[in-house]
Amino acid sequence: MDTGVCAMIKRQFGCGGNRLAGWENYDIEVDITKPLPFPDGSTDRVFAEHVVEHTDSREAFGFFKECYRILRDGGRIRICVPSIDKIHNFADEDYLNWLGQSGFGKACKRSAVENLMVNHGHKTVWSYGTLAAALYGAGFNNPTFNSERQSNDPEFNDIEGHWKVIGNHNADMESIVVEAEK
Repeated sequence: MDTGVCAMIKRQFGCGGNRLAGWENYDIEVDITKPLPFPDGSTDRVFAEHVVEHTDSREAFGFFKECYRILRDGGRIRICVPSIDKIHNFADEDYLNWLGQSGFGKACKRSAVENLMVNHGHKTVWSYGTLAAALYGAGFNNPTFNSERQSNDPEFNDIEGHWKVIGNHNADMESIVVEAEK
């Protein structure tokens, strides 16, 4: 018997090893710098974690517009990126020591900022303001700032995986999250 209820379609881009149950998980098989291979209005939720910084600003904006296109009315997006402002303003001794021990730079703020800007294949740097503005410019409404692994939307709770790679404290030191709706 058809109840008329459709399953929620949730798509994650740049998943790496963080494959989420109940989500369509895409990594290199979907190039976010190109039009997404999904129909208009076919998606309820989009999640991208630590992938947008690997595109230039024009490509990132194009990706946000594509996400807007594939989302249904009322659909939501969650973007998690490293933040240049957060590193500059809040990097503490524990984070800086980890950075120095990890081989990514020296244990100082200047090196942490440089690391974020030039290492790991990063092509853009983000702050809360630039990320919220880019999502708004791409058509999204009500950009809100969130903590990693926390959301008012239960579909977005505890889905980040970057912390599993670099540690909870380090991920909290460098990551920001913005959600918005179509």
